[in-house]
Amino acid sequence: MKKVKLHELKDAEILVQLEEARKVLRTARFQYGVARSLENPKIITVTKKKIAKLLTIRKERELAANPGEKKQARFSRKTRKSQNLAKVNAAAKKSGKARN
Repeated sequence: MKKVKLHELKDAEILVQLEEARKVLRTARFQYGVARSLENPKIITVTKKKIAKLLTIRKERELAANPGEKKQARFSRKTRKSQNLAKVNAAAKKSGKARN
């Protein structure tokens, strides 16, 4: 389906399309993995792109429904680790001051 037609779908229809696409992808991957013979191997990439489009449309609608909601920042593992370490150190300092 074209993206214009995907935007016209209702939320329930998008969920149905997602489930169908995931089912197609699962079976295609299984067939390719077991027998290494798939009638059209490109179906895997096409289906993955369709799933991505559907998820994007769903996310756009969620953000449009909640305009004040901020998008969560994604940090690297190293950044998250240092942030967690800073929280632990701050909590340890706070509890250390309480003991004195």
